[in-house]
Amino acid sequence: MPRPTPAAPLSRRRLLALPAAAAAATMAAPLFSPDAAVAGTYASRNLVDRSLSGPVSRAYRYLDVVQDAYVKGGEPRLLQSYNNESGLMTSAFVYDNALAVLAYLANPTVANVRRARLVGDALLWVQANDETFSDGRVRQAYAAGPMLFYGGGPYFPGLKRADGKAAVLYPFGFGGSSTGDQAWTALALAQLYVDTRITKYLDGAVALGRWIAEQTSPYRYGGYHGGLQSDGVTAQRWTATEHNIDAYALFALLGKLTRDRRWGAHAAVAADFVRAMWNPAAGHFWTGTLGGNPGEDPNQINTGNIAEDTQTWALLGLGERCYDEAVDWAVEHLWNTDGGVGSQLPPGLKVSGLTFSTAAKTATGTVPNSDLPNDPRAVWLEGNGHAALALLKRGRPGDAVQARRLLRETVVAQEQLGGGQTIGLTADPDSGRLSNPGEGGTWTGTALPEQSGIVAASSAFDTGFRFGYFQRQHVGATSWFVMAAQGFNPYR
Repeated sequence: MPRPTPAAPLSRRRLLALPAAAAAATMAAPLFSPDAAVAGTYASRNLVDRSLSGPVSRAYRYLDVVQDAYVKGGEPRLLQSYNNESGLMTSAFVYDNALAVLAYLANPTVANVRRARLVGDALLWVQANDETFSDGRVRQAYAAGPMLFYGGGPYFPGLKRADGKAAVLYPFGFGGSSTGDQAWTALALAQLYVDTRITKYLDGAVALGRWIAEQTSPYRYGGYHGGLQSDGVTAQRWTATEHNIDAYALFALLGKLTRDRRWGAHAAVAADFVRAMWNPAAGHFWTGTLGGNPGEDPNQINTGNIAEDTQTWALLGLGERCYDEAVDWAVEHLWNTDGGVGSQLPPGLKVSGLTFSTAAKTATGTVPNSDLPNDPRAVWLEGNGHAALALLKRGRPGDAVQARRLLRETVVAQEQLGGGQTIGLTADPDSGRLSNPGEGGTWTGTALPEQSGIVAASSAFDTGFRFGYFQRQHVGATSWFVMAAQGFNPYR
């Protein structure tokens, strides 16, 4: 298949490979019929606040609907990351799908574990059926369902292309492999192994871990660099604190599961980089090093934009209490309240919580890849989940109260935003082919359940890293809410 010119550098979002025959069998073999799940499946005993029972149940229902949008029954599949109106069509980011696996495992009922396995088996399948590479990597995103690209581009019938390979979304520039995406995918597979003791999941996680271990940065601060660009070969020059937190947690978990001491050495490389990014004077972590733009020196720390997840994930993933104050820094410096004149929220509605980064609070102009103005007061709902869980795990006086406030603010967004958004495609009455927008087309699909999924942002905003978030229902934000509301740390 022809390859495009490598796209812009990867966004911050985003093994012993199974033999092809075994992976194909995994892809085809039905596991169960999720439609047979009885009401009450999601009654969790682990809620941090019993008032969250209804919101968590509705959030799980959203994940179920998205998972069944194009394929039902026992066929392995991925979840479309955003609602249809996002313009990304059926794009399924591996980060979001790893989170969906972990969200299901936060309440590991029989039905939830089965749903987690559907996604886990799809991740193993794409890992084993890449069009070019067989080194255990996964790509940034795949097609969850039929996709006909804008401008007369290629048509994919779904996750499996007509030639039998995984439907990598290279026309969107999503063909790269970031270190963070590999780590989250591996964490999801490793946690599946913990719950099922099925060795193929651990094998997949080990292969991803080995791939990450080969991505060491040659620059001053070391660590594992950002990954490989869309050409699958060119290494990123920058290194992210967030990615190294992910890698550390993965290597620590693999060390426990395999009893192989070499994982400890890999974990030390990641931990040393994270510690080097600590700014003791201000009490926060720097985001990482430069190198993403021409002329930038990858030996220098990026001090221009400080991210939320770096602060809260350090507590959850690294677990070194000397850095606990980073959570306080995030809550103090990244807190927002959205609403009023200029907001995209309905009149009279306010939503509070954390934003993505310091740059998000000061950016002007329109949000990248849109014509919407940046709202510097916008709340990043996924960040509310990160911070709530970090506060719950830290457990200082007042932390639980603050965590519950963040979760309740997220419920306000769940109940008031995202209505009328759709998922899935419908068949053309004449041809029977599933509809897809293409050039000048319109979305059709099944309405998402009311008050269910969590939107990515209260209003559109610019992260400061050349991408933005919007008021669209999002698998990632919903999964973090589910995990935080049940006190489930996906790193551990």
